[in-house]
Amino acid sequence: MRLNINFDSYLELEKIGIGAFKPLKGFMTESDFYSVVDHLRLPNGKIFPLPVILPISYSLIPEIKKSKKIYLSYKNTTVATMEPESIFKPDFKKYIKKIFGTNDESHPGYKMLLASGKYFLGGSINFLKKVENKYTSYEKTPLDVRKRIKELGLKYVAGFQTRNVPHKAHEHILQLALQEYGGLLIQPLIGKKKKGDFLPEAVMTSYNVLIKNFLPENKIILGALTTSMRYAGPREAIFHALIRRNYGCTHFLVGRDHAGVGDYYGEYEAQNLCKKYEKELKIKIVKIRGPFYCDKCKKITTDDICKHSKHKIPISGTAIRNALINNNPISDKFMRPEIINSIKGKEIFINDED
Repeated sequence: MRLNINFDSYLELEKIGIGAFKPLKGFMTESDFYSVVDHLRLPNGKIFPLPVILPISYSLIPEIKKSKKIYLSYKNTTVATMEPESIFKPDFKKYIKKIFGTNDESHPGYKMLLASGKYFLGGSINFLKKVENKYTSYEKTPLDVRKRIKELGLKYVAGFQTRNVPHKAHEHILQLALQEYGGLLIQPLIGKKKKGDFLPEAVMTSYNVLIKNFLPENKIILGALTTSMRYAGPREAIFHALIRRNYGCTHFLVGRDHAGVGDYYGEYEAQNLCKKYEKELKIKIVKIRGPFYCDKCKKITTDDICKHSKHKIPISGTAIRNALINNNPISDKFMRPEIINSIKGKEIFINDED
């Protein structure tokens, strides 16, 4: 039978197919789902922290049960085949605390998961066709990145995950990573995100400006990651580390509130969980202190270097976002004018929940 999938599922399918989500070989079965949620592991014992599941319509279940092979289709084109192994209906409310660390049903990651569907199909896939859309040119496959790492002669590469346009604190982190490791994979996430997050064009345009004008291009690989943001904090930090390992990174930069949203997660909670599983992840976890501007040092720094606590001026991503929304001036202490000008006057924010 033929099963039509939506764009978000197609992106997840592609990541499985190109090896970005290794060790996954298909969409999770019921046993995979519960093992991952309960133990941060697949049933075979390999670490994997978050559900990657394929929603289906209830009306199709009888036909699926009779099929030995499913043709997954996007916009009338077959993009993969699938061997159906498991149809299940998880109680997301029962597992919200384990996945997202909260019982708050207004958590944006939970709302996205809940909206994805009620019934899900698991099974191994045979991937046939990559996604082609307006974001295709931004993305590189794990094979592309590994090849580029060899071409540049980089011994060590630190992976940097972001969903925002870069401000001076981001740039400080990138400069330190370059000094320490010599190479960077800057990989903004531009898949499904929440209302108010930056649009893909704004993120990629601004990073191109930053790299071409202020960073050594021969030590940096820029390539988007088109997958959904889960806002799952510590679990998602592990997920992001695992993905960058698959792209050939030797190190992964984990921020103060990595993949966090609001005040759901504790400061450095994501770093500590990643460190706990560092050996299994097979990638070195680099803990990033929260950079700030010191009005006495007159530069961006961190609390392990600068002790001028009375002169500390936080660099707030939220404040910068609000300034951009309201077209208010932003000091060059916090964000480069070239970055601001590259996105000024353009639509730069997601304005709905889809």
